[in-house]
Amino acid sequence: MSSKSFNVSVEPTVLIWARESIGMGIDEVANKVAKKIKDTTAKTVENWEKGKEKPTLPQIERLSFIYKRPLSAFLLSAPPAEPPFPTDFRTLPTDEKKPIHPKTYLAIRKARRFQYSAIELIKELSEPTKKLSIKASLSDDPEILAEKMRIQLGVQDFSRSSLINTETSLEEWMKTLEKNGILVFQISITMNKEIRGFSLIDEDVPAIVLKRADESSAKIFTIFHEFAHLLLKEGGICDLGETDIPMEKFCNHFAGAFLVPKNELLNHSVIKANSGLRDWTDAVLKRIAQDFKVSPEVILRRLLILGLTTRSYYRRKHEEWKSKYKEGFGKKNEIKICIQERGKKYLSMVFNAYSREKIRDMDVSDYLGVTLDKIHKVKEAI
Repeated sequence: MSSKSFNVSVEPTVLIWARESIGMGIDEVANKVAKKIKDTTAKTVENWEKGKEKPTLPQIERLSFIYKRPLSAFLLSAPPAEPPFPTDFRTLPTDEKKPIHPKTYLAIRKARRFQYSAIELIKELSEPTKKLSIKASLSDDPEILAEKMRIQLGVQDFSRSSLINTETSLEEWMKTLEKNGILVFQISITMNKEIRGFSLIDEDVPAIVLKRADESSAKIFTIFHEFAHLLLKEGGICDLGETDIPMEKFCNHFAGAFLVPKNELLNHSVIKANSGLRDWTDAVLKRIAQDFKVSPEVILRRLLILGLTTRSYYRRKHEEWKSKYKEGFGKKNEIKICIQERGKKYLSMVFNAYSREKIRDMDVSDYLGVTLDKIHKVKEAI
């Protein structure tokens, strides 16, 4: 008998937790195990999870690879206590909505790791956490709530200068939220391409996650859609589509009202000069959008809410823009990805902890996800 072929006692609920935390069904797991270890069937996996059979060490090693969990996880006496995954608020029709892909589950788990690491760093540094005093409910008026939040965040006079592009504006918005105790991560979501972002609730350190491949103007809207989720204390996985789902409709309305305040839009010179217009051209919408650092669609949605365009025209333009949507792809830059994924607030805490000798070089490498020789490049880049 091979020294590796012995059976391993694993708590069945741990096996169920490990599988469900990556969103796989029993049949899928069995097929993946069977690629390396023959005679593994769905019934085999089911029996493991019912405690009727014990997996062998090679089978556990294969599960460790499939579930992206360390071998030590399979020695736990019970599943670890974890907050639930964000609610799936995607708006696609049922026949078009595909299950959350395992790679998307991994993206959420990655964001959670960053969130937990940030909580560890805050404790190490004895930093106070800043909490927003305003909470929301779906019965609130999104326009009024948006104005309250602009006042609380101190952004009533957020620059509309034509000298500031959307990339700079995105950086400033992220910095504003980080100053107010909210982390912002930008993570690759390669599957479930309709997903634009998600939010992770935590009483002390909530987090907003953006799709890294999106354009800056799209990310700006996603930030404040997910910010609304945080105010509502309901984390979500979102595609930001047009919908009658109360939660998503509220968050879309809030984000638009926050970024394009009603009075500022109505007093915009282009709006005043075209007061009777209802079918707004792309050129006009783009000009207004540039001033507010949002997409033309956000402007048109605001005009619809304010009764300055028709629903039929908005729907036609929405479908047109949707068909033209493309993700942005550029050359992979390890340092840039490190900064985008974790955010500058997170990185500053890591380097602060290191300078105060709270953590070592190897800890910094772990927190940043880069080799030791790359640490100085990350520090220089922020």
